[in-house]
Parts: sequence; C-alpha cells; structure tokens
Amino acid sequence: MYKLLGLVTSLIVFAAAPSSVNYTLKTYDIGSGGGTSTSGNYGLQGGAGNQSGAAQSSATYGAQSDGKGVMNAAVPPVPTFTNPASYYDRLKLVIATGNNPSDTKYLIAVSTDSFATTKYVQTDNSLGLSQAIANYQTYSAWGGASGFNIVGLSASTTYQVKVKALQGSYTGSAFSPVASASTVAPSVTFSLTTTLTSTPPFAVGFSGLTAGAVVTGSADALIGLTSNANNGGAVYVRDVNSGLYSTLANTTIASASADLSSASSGYGGQVTSVGQTSGGPIASQNPFNGASNNVGALTTSLQPLVATTAPVTGGTATFQLKAKVAALTPSAADYIDTVTLIAAMNF
Repeated sequence: MYKLLGLVTSLIVFAAAPSSVNYTLKTYDIGSGGGTSTSGNYGLQGGAGNQSGAAQSSATYGAQSDGKGVMNAAVPPVPTFTNPASYYDRLKLVIATGNNPSDTKYLIAVSTDSFATTKYVQTDNSLGLSQAIANYQTYSAWGGASGFNIVGLSASTTYQVKVKALQGSYTGSAFSPVASASTVAPSVTFSLTTTLTSTPPFAVGFSGLTAGAVVTGSADALIGLTSNANNGGAVYVRDVNSGLYSTLANTTIASASADLSSASSGYGGQVTSVGQTSGGPIASQNPFNGASNNVGALTTSLQPLVATTAPVTGGTATFQLKAKVAALTPSAADYIDTVTLIAAMNF
C-alpha cells in the first residue's frame, strides 16, 4: 500500500516602513494589531493587515482616515476682530495661533453675507478674490499681538472673519470659528459759539477804538470739532472785507499779519488755545498762531485756522479778533466785517 505524503510550507514576508523626518509610509503586516503614536505636535496611526483605519484626532491634530499619518495644522481659535476707533473703512484683526509653530502661515477669509460670498485678505491688507499661497502669511507678518487693519471696507457694514492655518506641505487646517465687527458711518461734528452767546448771530464788537491802542474783540469764538476722518482735516476762516470797512467813512482798516503793538493800524485774528479729548492733536496754523498782539490777516479766501492730521474727539480752539486804528483813521460808527468759519475733513 502506498501513501502519498504532502509537504505544506508557508512563507511570511515582512516589510519595514521607509521614513524620514518629512514622511512615513504605511507598514504592512499579517494579522491583527496596530496603534497610534502621538506627541504635542503630531499623531501617527499604525495599522496591520488592512489599508484603512479610523481617523485619529485631538484638539491639536488630526490624522487622515487612510492611515498615512499626514497631520493637519491646528485649527486657529476665533480671532479678535474689533473697531477700536470708530473706523468707517477699516477694522482691526488679531489672529490667534492655537499654539501652531512660528513658521505656520494663515489665510484670512472675509465676508458680509455669512460666507455665501468670500474674499481674502491680500498682502497689502485689502480684500481680493485670490487664495494664492502668497496670501498666507505668518503670525508676525499679520501684525503679531498688535494685529493689523483690514482696509478698503465699506462704511456702516458688518463683516465676518475666519482664519485657517498652513504649516509645511499638505497640512492646511479647517477654518477657525467666525468673528464679526462693524464699520460706522463717516462723521464730523463742528460747533461754534462765543464767550457771550451760544446761538447765532455771533456779534463781536470793538468798543472804544482809540488811536494807538490795541483793542481785543468783546467775545472770543469757541470752536468744537470731532471727526473720525482718517486723515484729519481743518477749520478754515475767511472774511468779507479783508478788514473793517466803513460805508460812512468809505474807509477800510486793512487786515494784516502784523504785530499790532508796533504797527500803526491793523486788524486780524489769533488762535489763543487748542486742545482735544483724544486723537488729533489739533494745532493752530500760520499766520494765526502768534502770541501777544501778533495777528494773522483775514482775507476773502479760505485759510486754515486750526488743523489735525488724524481723527479727533473733543477738539477745541479759541479764536479772537484784535484791531488798532491810527490817528488819521476817520471816525465812524459803522466799521464792520463778516467772518466765516468752515470745517472740512479728509475722509
């Protein structure tokens, strides 16, 4: 009787995963097992006997579900989005990094309709449609802890902002939670009263004009100015007669930029004080910034009286008129001039 003997052999092949500091390829094995390796900056998923696995994640990382171990950058926390200075065309943004490494770059998405349509902050801080890699910038490039202003916005509009992170290649995060802020309308508040009355018309008299004496007007003009104009502005002054004119005497006491203490006659204005609650500052302008009896000439053309180069709140200025007549100036009771003050801002 013959027996047929069969010899069964088996071959098990093992493959080691090639890796470097930049990548790790999946390890294949036969049987069950596997695991997840993590640290504060990465998480790797190990699998055995299959080519798929459950996604591994935490608050600071996420692994692809295919088990390749490619990690996303941390999702940034909600950014700080504000309007700290009554801006009408810009808003301030401070990015939160979520403990991403310093070389992480961020893309900023902006919308006015809850991201039904979206624009992105460009490298000049304006809005555009480009999501090019150049528009991803580091935390420090976006102003760091001080943040930066997104510019070119519309007035009286609410904007939403969200931020995504990119660290290295193929590691973009999801977008952060959304923050909102609103621009306001451009504004200027200009007031004018005198030390005698708070309602127009504002009369200023020169009582007792005598030859050789410098006489200050009976009331000072009190100017108030508040504006959110980014480039500030000015209060301008002009008059009608370029001096004090008398119809009866058919004579003008000419306005001049002069020291009335030594001039034989003259008439002009002087800013005696300026101030503000915040912003600005407001400064008096030549030729109205003299002291003592130095006055600036009033003309029929607008001249800056006080000015600021930035938004200002609670701006104030005091303006007074001075006159002097000569011995040969004809006497008359109808010497008169009309002075106009106008505020114009640079929005």
